[in-house]
Amino acid sequence: MSCMSKFTGQQAKPLSFAAVCAVSMAFCFLAACSDNTSDKESKFLPVPDKTQTDQTQVEDVLNRRVESVLNEGITSQEGQQEAPRASKARPPNSGKEPMLTLDKTLKPLGELVYHSDKLDYYECKGVVAPWFLELVVAEMNYFNELAELPFVDPKTCIVTHATEKSLTPGRISIQLFENAKQFDRCIRHEACPVFRTVNFVPNQNALLRSYFLSEVGRKLVQHHCVTDTGKWHKDQTCYTID
Repeated sequence: MSCMSKFTGQQAKPLSFAAVCAVSMAFCFLAACSDNTSDKESKFLPVPDKTQTDQTQVEDVLNRRVESVLNEGITSQEGQQEAPRASKARPPNSGKEPMLTLDKTLKPLGELVYHSDKLDYYECKGVVAPWFLELVVAEMNYFNELAELPFVDPKTCIVTHATEKSLTPGRISIQLFENAKQFDRCIRHEACPVFRTVNFVPNQNALLRSYFLSEVGRKLVQHHCVTDTGKWHKDQTCYTID
């Protein structure tokens, strides 16, 4: 049994983030005494390297921003400042249904609505649990607002399964659109100036959510990875996360 089959009944855990820590550095002064005043000098301990500390603080701030949307909604100051519209979302973090429903061959167990050489397209209904779709849409819209892109509508959702002709056969993804017109134009006519998808990436015993957003006109390309525990890796795909 492959990794993906282990995740169909798994629930997404609530996002958990470390609070932003204020790091203070103390300087220790040592004076060396000598009978000869010309030999006196002050000695200081070396200042700690701030590189790792600064990086940790940045990651904590980013995690706090996502937490503000997905766990605290409009009650969080960070959520209102960074993405005031998206911060109103209060999606569930778990549910009774499995996140994704797949058959024995690990294909989406739903209605096939369109086929191309590289992708098969399925209705989200019956494949993606309602609670999980709500969570994914909330996360995507948070990233949309940060990128100044229009929000997506959960009603225009499609699940894709990569065929053998794809570069990543068997990969399961969710594509989200603003409306039915954009959905039809992107899928059937392959004209998609704005593209937003989330790929599901098995990683050890977890299933990571790798978000991809692009807009041709602005030459915008963004990647975000959200782990099963809700940790946000900004500007990274889940394929690069250890």
